[in-house]
Amino acid sequence: MSALDIPKLCFITEPATPEAMIDQSIAAAKGGAGWVQLRHKTLPDAEFADLARTLMTALEPLGAKLVINDRVEVALAVKAPVLHVGQSDGNPADIRRRIGPDMILGLSVETKDQLAAIPPGVDYLGVGPIRATGSKPDHAAPIGLDGFAGIVSLTSLPCLAIGGVTHHDAAAIKHSGGAGLAVISAISRADNMEAASRDLLNAWRDA
Repeated sequence: MSALDIPKLCFITEPATPEAMIDQSIAAAKGGAGWVQLRHKTLPDAEFADLARTLMTALEPLGAKLVINDRVEVALAVKAPVLHVGQSDGNPADIRRRIGPDMILGLSVETKDQLAAIPPGVDYLGVGPIRATGSKPDHAAPIGLDGFAGIVSLTSLPCLAIGGVTHHDAAAIKHSGGAGLAVISAISRADNMEAASRDLLNAWRDA
């Protein structure tokens, strides 16, 4: 897995906004997001799986892939192309064995110390939070852009920056060796979500 396989923009859904998650996702994909990560902590698995299947069908003609957040069983059931797990979601080596060799596997990393425990089979990292964000109130301590750069310098895995990231951060993240941006509210709470996605990608390309 190389950085070239990782999209420059990953959008993560936010349930607590007026716009439905499917509308958020389609707008983000139309704006150029290569991945859409379906994240909803309380939706029952069956409903989550139904939404995932609907989203995969909607995203395919837009050239975007669906990422399942946390739920290994759902990822397997819907044959998702990508699964992203956190530090508390189980052993990544065990998860890799369960999902097989073909599904892309991402892991959240919040500190340099966590890098030492990453087993073979993890394809990319979600690194952050860069700063505090209201869209995930239980997040770890913010690491800032310098903290992100420090983690990137210690791993060969592609790293997506997450946590309060905006288009203003694109240059710093790109120049520190980051693979791309993973955003929630910068798109989900924008007046024009498609345009916000496009602005983020343009900022990355221009950096």
